[in-house]
Amino acid sequence: MKIKREYAITGLVLGGVGLLIFGVNYLKGLDLFQKRNVYHAVYNNVAGITSASPVYYNGFKVGQVINAALMPGRSGHVVVSFQINEDELPIAKDTKVQIYSADLFSRALQLELGQGELAEAGDTLVGDVQLSLTDAVSAQIDPLKAKAEGMISKVDSVLNAFQMILNKEAVGDIDSSFTSIREVLESLSSTAARLDKLVAVESVTLSASLHNLQTVSATLARNSDEMDHIFTNLDTLTTDLAKGRLRKVMDDMALASAELKKVAQDIGNGQGTMGKLMKDDSLYTNLNAASRELDLLLEDLRVNPNRYFSVFGKKDRLPKLSDADIERIGKVLDEEKKK
Repeated sequence: MKIKREYAITGLVLGGVGLLIFGVNYLKGLDLFQKRNVYHAVYNNVAGITSASPVYYNGFKVGQVINAALMPGRSGHVVVSFQINEDELPIAKDTKVQIYSADLFSRALQLELGQGELAEAGDTLVGDVQLSLTDAVSAQIDPLKAKAEGMISKVDSVLNAFQMILNKEAVGDIDSSFTSIREVLESLSSTAARLDKLVAVESVTLSASLHNLQTVSATLARNSDEMDHIFTNLDTLTTDLAKGRLRKVMDDMALASAELKKVAQDIGNGQGTMGKLMKDDSLYTNLNAASRELDLLLEDLRVNPNRYFSVFGKKDRLPKLSDADIERIGKVLDEEKKK
């Protein structure tokens, strides 16, 4: 039976469409005649993932992404569907499907197989996202950028402060300071030159001094045994003192101090001869009266020597009144008036 032209054209078109679909999927890496093990994973961000992104396991391509679509609702999550071409690869339900940077410019999926129950085609696996190289570099650069900006602002502030400080007066002060420093350095240079001359002149004296020091050092070295003996004696002396002799001396001094303190207290309290002399003024009064009487006696002896001495065996008939006589007469008259 002869096929009509319309049926032939229809078959040819359908065959071309089929070939076109097969070719497009083949170019995408999908084999329509192979059993399709399709799984899903949910992500918050699928930047860099397309419908032809490869799926790797330990660097080996085991499948590719076939679709990416938003989940229903307003969650903003994206479901990525991918096909696994390796039937022998055990995909567990806790397998992690991670988006990572395959190279500098492209992103892909990589499988981190789990150890749990095996998943079936159509199951949703655990989705994970690794920072891209750009994001990682940005994460490292952003803090540095912030620090650099802060540093630049601080440097700018410092420069402004220096600009404000370095006015004409400050520059003049700095110039004068450098001039003073230069003068000080010149003075130090001249002082060093004079020291060099002094050392050159006194080199003989310095040499003699060093020789004397060397001689003293040699003498000490020769007499080291005697010095050791001296130090041994000193050690023995300090040992004896430490054993109680110094303690005994200190105890004796403390006892003497206590006795001296007791004597001073007794004198202060009027005990003993010295205490009575210190506290009782009768001795002073008697001595003062005796001294006064002695003065009167000497005065009377000077005025009336004949009263006590007679050169020719007779006394002066008209003795003179001395100050002592006048004082005694005055006392008698005073006593009579009081009566």
